[in-house]
Amino acid sequence: MDSKKTLLAINKLLLTNLLKFADLSQSQCSLTLSHHRNSLVGYIYRYDKKIFPRSFSYFFLLSIYRALAKKQNPKEKISRFDLFYNMILEHGGVIEKILIPALEHHILSISSLNRGVKIGFGENIAKNNEDVFDKDEIEIIDKYISIIESEKYENYKISLRGYDCADNLSDNDKNEIGDKNLTEIKNFEIEINAIKNFYVICESLRKIFLPNFYSPSDYKKINFLNNKDSGFLMKKSAIRKNFKINNFSNLFFFKANDNYMHPTISIGDDCLAIKISPNDKSIFDGGLFIIRELKGTCIRRLQFSVFKDTYQIISIPDNKDYSRQTFPAVDNEGKSRIIGKIIWRSGFTTTKEIEEDFQIPEFLRGDKIPEPNLFGDQAHQSENDLSQKDIAHINKILNKKDLKLFEIDELVNKYRRTQYLKRHINDHPKIRKIFPGGLFTDEIDEISNDVIKKKRA
Repeated sequence: MDSKKTLLAINKLLLTNLLKFADLSQSQCSLTLSHHRNSLVGYIYRYDKKIFPRSFSYFFLLSIYRALAKKQNPKEKISRFDLFYNMILEHGGVIEKILIPALEHHILSISSLNRGVKIGFGENIAKNNEDVFDKDEIEIIDKYISIIESEKYENYKISLRGYDCADNLSDNDKNEIGDKNLTEIKNFEIEINAIKNFYVICESLRKIFLPNFYSPSDYKKINFLNNKDSGFLMKKSAIRKNFKINNFSNLFFFKANDNYMHPTISIGDDCLAIKISPNDKSIFDGGLFIIRELKGTCIRRLQFSVFKDTYQIISIPDNKDYSRQTFPAVDNEGKSRIIGKIIWRSGFTTTKEIEEDFQIPEFLRGDKIPEPNLFGDQAHQSENDLSQKDIAHINKILNKKDLKLFEIDELVNKYRRTQYLKRHINDHPKIRKIFPGGLFTDEIDEISNDVIKKKRA
């Protein structure tokens, strides 16, 4: 009994102190507590549990936030979030008793945004495959409000009769609705604006106090095209920053299934691709694509040409063991063969390929053992060991119009100890463009591992 009395006293003190801090009376707070409006007195004077219920905690803190937002002076440098956060820190017990349950209610609402099934009748019930989190933030928050205040939101939308807000209702509609209901609609619009702002507050607090929750608003599950049971969670902010992409529903993974593009892409490499429309003119710039060939779906480097009023695909292998192919850009059914364009690859390889990368070249076989190094190059070579074919290959790569970092990396892996590469690579204008300081350290005449590692990162 003493324990219950203690909890009752602590809970009463906590709620009343928060109301006092926000200059909010019990009657004023009750008006903004949604379906808990008749429960505040009971929670203040009769509640003796360790933590408050999630839904009540959410709407109570929402009421506190609304009161603080009204009293905040815009001229002061302190933000609404800082004002709210400082209140939490100043009042002992808020975090465990009210904030965490409120954030759990927020998280459960976020998790409920994708219901998976569209409600219908009989045979009209259909699965909803759209991800609301692939849409912009306005639509996400709008859906969020429909979960937080489901009954009110549904009645509100019906009352608006297709208009954006109560002020835009026609005079006839306003008269039909009546002054009392119109006032309730306008009050709910004020609550909607508060929930929109409070959503941002909760998202910030969630990352501080519940960092182990991976929100679908922050992360996107991207599946494999050729393995429906597998995929990765990727941070949306990183995708936006690195690939300038906002429509995450067009992204998919593909695991390389042949060595046609080796060493650029090898069997087992996980590649991130974006779906591409056949009407997208950027495909004619060429590049690495996921396409449907006769033998199945695969990764190919493509170029395009026009032949007899139809587009032809030229498939160019990076692996010298294969030959290029030419075929129509559409199949026999008139469907485009192009599924998507590669925008990133993992660089993972199978065990077999790793063994091939470490094979000892012919001229070193016998009693000689190659020196190990961080790049896993194939051999310790000197300029005399290079054939004309190797020299031609180095010059071909260095003279490419659009030289890539991975191509430099491959040259370094294979020829880094040759005098020929040292003389031709360091001061080459295209190398200096990517590595302004050069590839060699000042202390020793050796390619620096750190230089390439930092650039690759």
